[in-house]
Amino acid sequence: MVATAMLAFAIPAKADYVVWTDVDTGAHVSYPDTWKTINNQQPDDIITLSLPSGEDKAVCRLRAREDRRFVVYPNRFRDEIRDTNFSNNFWEDYTASYENVSMIRQQNEAGLGQGYASMTLISFITPPDEPLEQKAGLMVVTNYGDKVYVAECTSSAMSYKEYHTAFMSFFKTINFKPAYSVTKVGDYRNFLKDWGTINVPLANTVSRSVY
Repeated sequence: MVATAMLAFAIPAKADYVVWTDVDTGAHVSYPDTWKTINNQQPDDIITLSLPSGEDKAVCRLRAREDRRFVVYPNRFRDEIRDTNFSNNFWEDYTASYENVSMIRQQNEAGLGQGYASMTLISFITPPDEPLEQKAGLMVVTNYGDKVYVAECTSSAMSYKEYHTAFMSFFKTINFKPAYSVTKVGDYRNFLKDWGTINVPLANTVSRSVY
């Protein structure tokens, strides 16, 4: 028994999660080691991850772009900046390249890292320069410091419900290089319990899921 115990301690533990940090922005995320990094598609993508999902093509990515418009405002206005600049109009512009976009749910009382965030759940058809697919995705945006961060996870619309929990777990690992006092934080909610019923419109039917 003693020999068995010593052997158990000698076997190195296998890491289950990868912790990744962007050298330029200082943003960092963690994700299961079964997820794989793939090539970024846009200049402001800082990491793109492929989930084990086969034809469902579940993908998560984090984007960062410089935006210094709001650095002059006191810390106490961060939630108002979110409500005014990163709400419905932002998502309409952000998804303008998609076809048949349906905003299923949008809410401002969300958090991403230390930032006040806006969240939306959408269904859409991929842009003309990509293979034709009906997809659904969860997207979160925050303005933090001199950056705008957008995290998004998408998959086949028909199978979205299978990945929702994994998508939310990914969002919760995202953190940024501190830009404000640590005593002032964004809105944090229990998304897994507070999300409610999600309707994902498809071409010929409606997928209804409860979380």
